[in-house]
Formats: sequence, C-alpha cells, structure tokens
Amino acid sequence: MKKIFFSFVALLLLLMLFSCDPKIAEEGKKHLDVTSYRFEQLDGLKIAYREFSDPSKPTLVLIHGFMGNTTNFEKLFPHLAENFHLLVVDLPGFGLSDKQINKPLSRRYMAWVVGELLKKKGIVRYHVLGHSMGSEVAAWLALDRPENVASLILVSSSICVDSSNQTRNFSDNVFVRIFLRLAFLNYTNTKNTFKNLLVVKENFDEKQFLSNYYLVYQTPVKVVFQLAQAVDTEELRELLPSLNLPTLIIWGLQDNATPVEGASCLAQKIANSRVVLLDQAGHLPMIDQPEKMVRAIEQFLLGL
Repeated sequence: MKKIFFSFVALLLLLMLFSCDPKIAEEGKKHLDVTSYRFEQLDGLKIAYREFSDPSKPTLVLIHGFMGNTTNFEKLFPHLAENFHLLVVDLPGFGLSDKQINKPLSRRYMAWVVGELLKKKGIVRYHVLGHSMGSEVAAWLALDRPENVASLILVSSSICVDSSNQTRNFSDNVFVRIFLRLAFLNYTNTKNTFKNLLVVKENFDEKQFLSNYYLVYQTPVKVVFQLAQAVDTEELRELLPSLNLPTLIIWGLQDNATPVEGASCLAQKIANSRVVLLDQAGHLPMIDQPEKMVRAIEQFLLGL
C-alpha cells in the first residue's frame, strides 16, 4: 500500500512540475538581491546566508521554515539591524543553498550545519530565532550547543504538531500538505496557497512573494522526502524540558498551518518561556505583522 501511495505522489508531482511557470519564476529572480548573499562550504555543502549590521552588536540568527528561505524575513531586516547583528541562513536543500544532499536531512543535522557556520565565522555567543520547521532546528541548536545559544525565539513552531505515525500517514503531515499544494508550481495556485494557508490575505506582498516563488521553484522533490524520512521531532519534544534558557514563543492568531494551541504546549514544556500572540497574523507573522514582531523580539532580547 505504501508503494502505491508513494508512486501516486511521485506521478502527481511530475504532472504538477509540467505545469510550472518558469517565466514567472525567472521574473521573481529579478526581485531577489543576490548580491546580499554569502556562501560557505560546510560538510561538503555550499550554504547560503545573508549578514547585516555590525558584528560587534549581539548576534541574532534567523532560521526559516519548510519550503522557506531568507526572503521570508526581509521585512524584519532594517528594523532588527538597528540593534542586532543579523545572520540569516538558507538551510540545506532550500533557498540558494545546495540541494543535492547525500545524508539524512534531520533537523538536528541542519542545526549542526548552522552551528558550524557560526563557529567558522568566529561567532561564539548568539540568540536564535526559528520559524515553523526552523524552530525545530533552533531548538536542536540550543540543546546541542548550550554554551553558545543565549536565548531562543520560536515562531509558529511545528514542534508540538503531532508527528506520530508520520511515516505511515505521510500525507497527513502538515509540511507535506503545504508542499503538495506548493508543488502546483504554476504561479496562480502557489499564490493562492500562500494567501490561504500561510499569510492573512490583506497582508499579501506580491513583490516579496515573487522572489520567494523563484526560490521555492528550485527545491527538488527529493529534499522533501529526505526531510520526511529523517524526522526527529518526537525526540526533540521529549528533550524540551531540559532547555534552560530564556525563550520567547510567537504565534499568529490566524495561523492556518500550525494550530495556535502549540504555543501553550511549548510554554508548558519550556520552563523559562513567555508567549506573545499576534492578531491579524497567520503562519508567517514576520510578513503579516513585521512591526509587532520586531517589537516583541526587541522587548524580549533587550530586556535580558
């Protein structure tokens, strides 16, 4: 039965890919500031990242979610850069980072890659913000490098999304559901997915979406299956109570991808945590309510 399901998914994705719109994807490339990217080789992979502001300021690392990339945070850059040195990473398989990864693509491995990037750059102490799946990467980073991570910010986190039976009920996983919709890579369907599932419609930004569309267009199906086969969320969830650092949990009240109940779930598991709920914000509060999100981040970090 599993073979039939995966064969069906593979066929479906192939049909979807034939309906892609490469011209619009290339148009999106024009809105992408490629000059702002830097690259490092880590574990045989080319990792893309962007860096803003003075390294003498406290460092804040921003980690995107599933099918995301650094452009998801662009509305935060000018404001956060006033008080923080920003390092924004494209995780392996996404954005402008390498897509051909010949090893299990677990969240913990991606956290190791981010940690090694910071180590290579000589950054010893830093705050970490992770969005959605990126919150899992951020939490693993905090668990594995407690001497380096000063505080944690979890945004629209997937950590409390039930991942039991994830292999058996592959299509029920929230990330796979998002991908199966995003995989209709013609512009109209992807745009509707973004509006209906990820942001509040009134906050939709066409220009920002176009650059994101170009980058999502580059992500191969193989990466999605590698992520699904290397899920370590349940193990992470069990380890959360051992986190002993200031933690901020941010959630959009109109999040249609990860239920807002996940905020209280995390707050119960992480002792030194606080919750901020943002109205008129969906799964991407940094796009829907950037000013409110910056205010919450700054109040938290500058008050430590």
